[in-house]
Amino acid sequence: MKRLTNLALTYKLYPILMFIVSTFLAVTVVIQNISIAEILNTMLKNPTQDLVLLLLFTLAILIGRATLNTLNQLIGNRMSARVKQDLRRQFIYQDTKEPIGAQISTLTESVDGIVPFFNSYFPQVFKSMMIPVMIIIAMCFIHLNTALIMIVTAPFIPVFYIIFGLKTRDESKDKMTYLNQFSQQFLNKIKGLITLKLFNKTTSTEEALYRESTTFRDLTMKILRSAFLSGLMLEFITMLGIGLVALEAGLGLILFHNIDFKTAAIAIILAPEFYNAIKDLGQSFHTGKQSEGASDVVFALLDQEGRDLQPVRQFDTQQTALIELKHVYFRYDDAMVDTVKDVSLEIQQGEKIALVGQSGAGKSTLAQIIAQNYVPHSGSVTYQAQDLTIGFLSQSPYIFNASIRDNITMFKNIDDASILRVLADVGLAEKLAELPQGLDTWIGEGGEMLSGGQMRRIELSRVLLLQPNVLIFDEPATGLDVETEQTIQRVIEKRFSNTTTITIAHRAHTIHRADKRIYIENGQLKDDAHVLTENHDKGGELR
Repeated sequence: MKRLTNLALTYKLYPILMFIVSTFLAVTVVIQNISIAEILNTMLKNPTQDLVLLLLFTLAILIGRATLNTLNQLIGNRMSARVKQDLRRQFIYQDTKEPIGAQISTLTESVDGIVPFFNSYFPQVFKSMMIPVMIIIAMCFIHLNTALIMIVTAPFIPVFYIIFGLKTRDESKDKMTYLNQFSQQFLNKIKGLITLKLFNKTTSTEEALYRESTTFRDLTMKILRSAFLSGLMLEFITMLGIGLVALEAGLGLILFHNIDFKTAAIAIILAPEFYNAIKDLGQSFHTGKQSEGASDVVFALLDQEGRDLQPVRQFDTQQTALIELKHVYFRYDDAMVDTVKDVSLEIQQGEKIALVGQSGAGKSTLAQIIAQNYVPHSGSVTYQAQDLTIGFLSQSPYIFNASIRDNITMFKNIDDASILRVLADVGLAEKLAELPQGLDTWIGEGGEMLSGGQMRRIELSRVLLLQPNVLIFDEPATGLDVETEQTIQRVIEKRFSNTTTITIAHRAHTIHRADKRIYIENGQLKDDAHVLTENHDKGGELR
């Protein structure tokens, strides 16, 4: 609660506005009920008196109260929207070790679970603080005994809702934690759906998912049960307080004759306003505790230390190599051994380098380090020029759920002529001509579906537009048909003949034009300057 409150107070304008609006709201509540008591008293003692002005005044106060109440809620909604937006922005820019399923669940459900604290509980705090205070101040001048009863009985309501609220917080935290776990398990099962079918495990998986979803349902019902029990106790205490005030006012009016009808009416009418304001805070406190349980999950993820998503490149304009690696070590998170070990390498301008080694030797990891997508744990990677650009052609290109134009330009403003030219180079001009919307055709999920070869050509188009100083190919021929592979090889030879290229491959014919071959075994370089001979077997697998 403390951290959520501190977070709310960082948006200073909204709490200040809530305080001002709630103060005026409390004044209108007192004036409204006094005017209603005045109407009843006038009707009883002087039935012939004209009440039009008094009724119009009461109506204006009622409208003002409704307006202020709505305005207070709108301020809370606005603040909750700001908080939710800022929290999600922090998630997007944070690198975390959490599984993607847990991240998505936290980004959506858990952040949404915090919202009621800001649009329900926090506005109610100001209302429940100002309205009872104004009523007690007014009753101290109107009827002191009623004010004393209110002061004595009011603390019982917060005691009960604090007790139930703490229980709700723990149950809500358990629910959100389980939801994150269930989300990741569900995502893992979806990813492995084909494997589950192959091993005839779909029935048992369905049963497991049913049990897990039932557990989540039971956790939700526990929170609802606490909410109903909390509401029942608050109603009981509220009715008891109102009854005591009514009893005292009735005895004073009928038996002891120490107060008049107007005073008794004000006391009896203001009593429900007093206790309901505190009771509403109790119900909102229950909601706030649910938000606190969700916030524990959110803040736990935000407080994790993540890696820098935008590593700073190091430059050395005096070095002769275009890119130089010195004693580089790299280890993946939670791994026991280094994937790349003590690698020192110089990459010169215009070189055609082949990274050769068995699967798992560290070739792709080394390429990612060269591209500065991975940051080495020790050692250094320095670049000769600050304006050096690196293109990366992966074996699994990512296609955005966007237009062909945006997928190729990466959402940059590039003229159509340049885009059409690179599409012609990669052999996608005919495919584009078949599409009625051309470059504006939507691809990806819900749009035009592309084959694996066509997606690889889209990625190659991105690289062609970039015109990088260094080009990295990660298994460029993997999973491609002969025609697509030949197209990619032809474009590379034509458009990147003078570009520094680094190629990762198992097959010799893929890298037969390389002038340097670098052997990698268990993350270490074995022969970093072996020149390829022309009589090398181009059809075999490199070892």
